[in-house]
Amino acid sequence: MLGWLVLGVGIGVAIGVAEAVGRWASLGTAGVMVLQALLASALVVPAVVLLRTRADRRSLPGLGLDRSVALPVGLGLGVGLGTGAIVWVPAWLVGWVEVGDVEPGALVRFLLLNTLVLLLFEAFPEELALRGYTWSTIRDGWRVAAATLVTTALFPCTSLVINAASWASATVLGSAPDAPTVFPAGADPVAYVVQLVVFGLVLVAARRVPVRGALLVAVAFHLAQLTVNRLVLGGTSWLPTGVDVELAHPDVIALVLVHLALSGLVLVLLRRRVHPPAGGAPDTTHLVLQGDGQHV
Repeated sequence: MLGWLVLGVGIGVAIGVAEAVGRWASLGTAGVMVLQALLASALVVPAVVLLRTRADRRSLPGLGLDRSVALPVGLGLGVGLGTGAIVWVPAWLVGWVEVGDVEPGALVRFLLLNTLVLLLFEAFPEELALRGYTWSTIRDGWRVAAATLVTTALFPCTSLVINAASWASATVLGSAPDAPTVFPAGADPVAYVVQLVVFGLVLVAARRVPVRGALLVAVAFHLAQLTVNRLVLGGTSWLPTGVDVELAHPDVIALVLVHLALSGLVLVLLRRRVHPPAGGAPDTTHLVLQGDGQHV
């Protein structure tokens, strides 16, 4: 539970502080977003490392981290982008998604800033705290099923801790924020919970791919999946994509869940196809491809 609380409090404080600094320094919306991303990682990552190494006296590789990053990052990005193309390109071909003008400069700016903010604000701190520290600790103490159930149940509730911490920090810094809410402003509660539960299960599937640095599979998939969503849905309130995209019908947005479901299926099949050598631990061994025994 500490990993989950550290995540929520760290991100919430980062939001409150970044908004206050943004007002004082006139940073602009993009500047505030970059600052809160930097603060979020600066607060959450060291706290999780201290919990793991000092409080638990255990190693970081047990969380699914490794110095070799190419394979896990490649797997995560490949699954996220590949399944996204499988889902959204046919939707475009049949007219469910209409693509208009493209501004190359704005698109490049979006890809650079979006990657930076997503990685530091969401993908890395969330995966390190939840699918890294929380999930791994519960798995080691009980079972994979218990770790998956608890972590997935906590995931949609993170916004409550974030909102409370953001409200408290903003109040201390002299702002008068609205009262904290359970769900993000403007989000449909049912749709929000369903999407995060499905997303959480898929991220656990990514974390369980038996390769060195498996947590980075989840980090890279997290980054890729949300980037695809933002490209298709027109970016964010603070950062346009530079691509004019329209959905032919509001229900087409349900393809976001299809993308997640297909990704989860691919990751589960990948886990069954790729396995560690006999007697090896998934987080600390090379993978072996079934059939040829080739080490990668």
